[in-house]
Amino acid sequence: MSRPHVLIVGAAGVFGSRLARLLARRQAYRVSLAGRNEQRVLPLQRELRQIDGQGEFSFVHLDRNQVGVERLREIDCDVVVDCSGPFQTSGTQLIEAAIGARCHYIDIADSRKFVASINRFDSAARAVGVAVISGASSTPGLTHAVLDSITSAWLSIDSIDVAIVPGNRTPKGRSVVEAILSWVGQRVRVFREAGWEHGRGWGSARWVHIDGLKRRRAMLADVPDLDLIAARYSPRVRAGFDAGMELPILNRLIGLAALPVKWELMPSARSFTGLGTMIANLLDGFGTTDGGMLVEVAGQDTRGDARVVRWWLKATNGDGPYVPVLAAAALVEALTHGRAARVGARPAAGMVSLEQIRPWLDGLAIETKQMAFRGEKPLFRRAMGEAFDRLPEVTQRLHRGRPAIVAQGEAVVAPAEGGPASLMAGWLGLPREAGRVPVRVVIESRDGSERWTRFFADRAMRSVMSLADGGLVEERFGPVAIRLRLIARKDGLDMHAISGRVWGVPLPKFLLPRIKGEERVDEGGRHRFEVEIDAPIFGRLVAYRGYLMV
Repeated sequence: MSRPHVLIVGAAGVFGSRLARLLARRQAYRVSLAGRNEQRVLPLQRELRQIDGQGEFSFVHLDRNQVGVERLREIDCDVVVDCSGPFQTSGTQLIEAAIGARCHYIDIADSRKFVASINRFDSAARAVGVAVISGASSTPGLTHAVLDSITSAWLSIDSIDVAIVPGNRTPKGRSVVEAILSWVGQRVRVFREAGWEHGRGWGSARWVHIDGLKRRRAMLADVPDLDLIAARYSPRVRAGFDAGMELPILNRLIGLAALPVKWELMPSARSFTGLGTMIANLLDGFGTTDGGMLVEVAGQDTRGDARVVRWWLKATNGDGPYVPVLAAAALVEALTHGRAARVGARPAAGMVSLEQIRPWLDGLAIETKQMAFRGEKPLFRRAMGEAFDRLPEVTQRLHRGRPAIVAQGEAVVAPAEGGPASLMAGWLGLPREAGRVPVRVVIESRDGSERWTRFFADRAMRSVMSLADGGLVEERFGPVAIRLRLIARKDGLDMHAISGRVWGVPLPKFLLPRIKGEERVDEGGRHRFEVEIDAPIFGRLVAYRGYLMV
């Protein structure tokens, strides 16, 4: 029986060569290595023949942007896998040729626009009975395999966060650098705080913790999962995807490249591709070969319990570049062994399972682990103790912690009076427009704290609450932190300011803001609130009152 014939485009590259090695280890495929320069492929051919002495690993001269149907018919492959890039600037000639030649097509595209547009080939692919699958990479191929495994039969999902942090000493091709620079500084549409908004590529930095790796910074990445996670899993609060380099200096340099784009001085940072590739190569000897990937999901599990699951992958020994082709390898196997009967064109999200991917990890220095957390006490319950149980049911529901709270209502806002007070209110992110406005509150419990986002019309007011000594709750508005005592009432809750800090420096009593915070439940069962914040010298910074449906 003849072996299935797989054509790898971009075979000499970082990812194409890894896919070729994975297929060679199976000793079950005939692999053609496509590219424009045969000399670059020769060392890989010798290595593959040592892995599989009976295998065929011929070179095929091919330009993915000019290939036609007749050329693919001559090659006569069962599956063509596009591992070249960057896909942000790719055409669709190879897809059209694959459909015309009636062979399956897979790519490892990480371009949000490219993957989203793959559905336009669905009718043509169905007509000839082939599969056209885009994004068979870390995103969305692997991420959705992990998420499907974690969230099967969950009642609801609050948030999904994904992060990729490669090791610095793993190979980095020019196409990878160009792909990243194509979106840094650009406006990126992202679902967070229970709504769609715009961030900036390589902005919104956060720390990522993966067992066995030092913590690393990751920033907002413009990838297909920002759309596909929101569409397939309908998280109530957030669908996030971040990426970061191991070396802080590279993160900073990429951030600098983003500035002229953000300031609209240039349309894209791709102009820095040559310089970026040179710098990446100069710094190649620093850092480690160890990288990782983190998927974190919060929501209600099959029993209705609040649950957080963290799945992480750690790659050592320089095996990180295998991760982006694991889903592609599993799909090659499925398509050539009749395990994927679905034809047509679609993103790789949900097209391959974690069980199908796991066998391809054999022999690689890649480990995965999954941990689940349940039963975290809400912040207000930890601060108030038994007094929390005396609160009205509606008030308890608002402060229940996980799963996240998303409440809608209305508020009347009285902003700061006078120039200095208005400037301070703006600095703290407080509402500055007067009148009656719709209000939406998103409360998310993460890592023992609560992140509050209050939307007054379209303006967001953000703060973070955490437990402080003596049963107090500390609320932080940027550099300002106020410690509050929570007092239970039969009809609600009062909050009294006890102390404050600015950039960690304690405020004397005479400079402590005066805060009135009252929560009540009215006869109609609505949660009512009234808040007023006054600062010594400046006067009123903001006052607002209204109701929420919880």
